[in-house]
Amino acid sequence: MARPMPPAPPVTTAVMPASGRLPSLIHVPLLHGANVSIPPSSANPTWPRPHASGLTPPMHTVTRNAEIQSGANQFVRALDALGLAPRASFATLLPNVPEFLWTYRAAAWSGRRLTPLSWRWGAEDAKYVVENCEAELFVAHARFADVAVAAAASLPPERCISVGGPIPGFRDYTELVGQFGGEDLDRPLAGDTMLYTSGTTGRPKGVLRGRVADTRPPSRAGLAGMQMIRTYLPDGDDGVHLVACPLYHAGPVSYAEGAALLGADLVLMDGWDAEEFLRLVASHRVTSTFLVPIQFVRLLRLPPEVRARYDVGSLGLVIHGSAPVAPDVKRAMIEWLGPVLYEFYGGTEGGGCTISSAEWLARPGSVGRPFPHLELSILDDEGRSVATGVEGEVWFRQPGEFTYKDDPDKTAAAVRNGLMTLGDIGYVDDEGYLFLCDRRADVIVSGGVNIYPAQIEAALAGFPGLADCCVVGAPDDEWGEMVVAVVEPVEGVELDPEALRAFAAGRLARYQVPRRIDLVGSLPRTETGKLARRAVRNPYWSGRERRI
Repeated sequence: MARPMPPAPPVTTAVMPASGRLPSLIHVPLLHGANVSIPPSSANPTWPRPHASGLTPPMHTVTRNAEIQSGANQFVRALDALGLAPRASFATLLPNVPEFLWTYRAAAWSGRRLTPLSWRWGAEDAKYVVENCEAELFVAHARFADVAVAAAASLPPERCISVGGPIPGFRDYTELVGQFGGEDLDRPLAGDTMLYTSGTTGRPKGVLRGRVADTRPPSRAGLAGMQMIRTYLPDGDDGVHLVACPLYHAGPVSYAEGAALLGADLVLMDGWDAEEFLRLVASHRVTSTFLVPIQFVRLLRLPPEVRARYDVGSLGLVIHGSAPVAPDVKRAMIEWLGPVLYEFYGGTEGGGCTISSAEWLARPGSVGRPFPHLELSILDDEGRSVATGVEGEVWFRQPGEFTYKDDPDKTAAAVRNGLMTLGDIGYVDDEGYLFLCDRRADVIVSGGVNIYPAQIEAALAGFPGLADCCVVGAPDDEWGEMVVAVVEPVEGVELDPEALRAFAAGRLARYQVPRRIDLVGSLPRTETGKLARRAVRNPYWSGRERRI
């Protein structure tokens, strides 16, 4: 059932007592409604539950928020002993293991800044980020030993720490933290994270959010996760949250931290497998999770008899984001799981809209309305507001500021007059719901007309036998650019390009119909599941001085 979305009071920061203990009640403002009082996890029973045991590697279960807090407190004391000052930065290179949550919470509780590295990066990018974020300490998993050694080249050995086994030149995490107790901290101070955006070209860019002075935990991200979960799963305080995406991304770690603070058990997936996801949901009676659209596709590709094998009726909240989702895919997921999908639109830099399943079914393609503490504006190229239904660049006014570390030009392009943009193009309807058309950098200009690939991709998505597609602009000496659809057929299907073009002609304006259709075995995607559009586009422009 859709929940009403009336105006809400501004978001406030939950304040923790100096003892570091969770208060008897944490007041968390809902995203679209009144404040509620949430019992802390320490008020819940501490006995083991059936779903919290018997899990075999590589899966792990963090059974209680208290376990995360204790592990974090130990690591904070280790950081103190190593001389890492408050406000100092450290970095991690960890898979979905409990130590990730402990180090993340430690930064949030000790006033330090954490930068989690993507374990998909090579040694060069990892080393660049460790140095660029000004890390004074590095924690890495033995699984990534080669990259870790290269990344930590500028750090002293006593501040290089290994998890899950030995790394040459690193000290052991368990031995280090084992010297310290996990009791509450005397004076917790809110820290933060500096995450790096994953682009398809160039170095990763650090998103540096303004520090909140003299505040107490939980972290800004943890509070945001609490708000999202508490708003859309009001009875889920004592539930189970399944972490099915890498924790180094903003969304997965925010919702995991928020769920833990609300008292949920966490089940961590160490790698993605669609059937394993269903097994974990069924066996642990999972109540909430965060997924990206490509995972929807993998789940829907499972044979019907496999999907029917697992009871997923416990799921009450499936948050999704990070990439656009094809309407047919989202509709199929809602038909399967029920109206439990809640989409989040935003970025590491900020911004944000949400939409429930019921709202989306009434407005397919929308990403929702903005959070109550944000203002949404659609502006033209001159910075003027456009009318309802007219496309323009999407801008948000939000509390606080951000910069791209060491990149003033990129910052200036994204921040203007108190507004920030992710570079997306969209419009709002007469009820304030946002619809995205494309990213500005992806616009195809043909004969002076702006053509948005996302619109074409959405139209092609319903063609039988098409697994995925990416629409790009290729050079055309007469028109400037022509529309090219690079398509991935379903395995074993012989897709007819002319039939696909005819299919498109029945759904698009003439100027939007692809003039060229190229078949590929698979399309490249970034680690977050987004199409690596530039990797698809660049070969068409090879050898040309300009790419527009």
